[in-house]
Amino acid sequence: MSTIATLEVLREFLLEKVTPTIKLQKANDTNIREYELVSPQVHIGWIPPKGYLTEGMESTIPCLIVGMEDGSDDGQSSDINIRISAAIFSPGLHEPKGDRVKYTPDFQGYIDLMNLIDRTKAELLKNPIIKNSFSVQESVKWGMYQDQPYPYWYGWITFSIKKQAYSRSEILKNL
Repeated sequence: MSTIATLEVLREFLLEKVTPTIKLQKANDTNIREYELVSPQVHIGWIPPKGYLTEGMESTIPCLIVGMEDGSDDGQSSDINIRISAAIFSPGLHEPKGDRVKYTPDFQGYIDLMNLIDRTKAELLKNPIIKNSFSVQESVKWGMYQDQPYPYWYGWITFSIKKQAYSRSEILKNL
């Protein structure tokens, strides 16, 4: 299985097991006082820039971004170090006041971010063999990026996966 195919299987897993279980704020580009609750998207590599979303995808954030840091192959097995970045929008408290919404900025978005990271981490550890394609190794790290571009919040999860190495015939076929 190629590296891209591995990342795609992980994306499918996250779409099936994690994102349907949580709703987070989606920004309204014209009014910060309005938002909609949606399930996060899952991207491979990077967040697509505006105007490049695939059909049927409403927004880029909230999301999980599946990527790889590096990998190794010793002929017996392949190890890939994975980084899943998480991005959420959380500008503050929205309280209904009659027919209006009272908006109070706060810096509590890290709570939603950590909830998304914890759910993702829990599913990875609960399902260490992903779609019979590879296994998640038990050492999982997570954290927040140092700079947070309020009202967006970013964090990460890193772990290794182990899968079968490329066979000699598959290597030759791809030359």
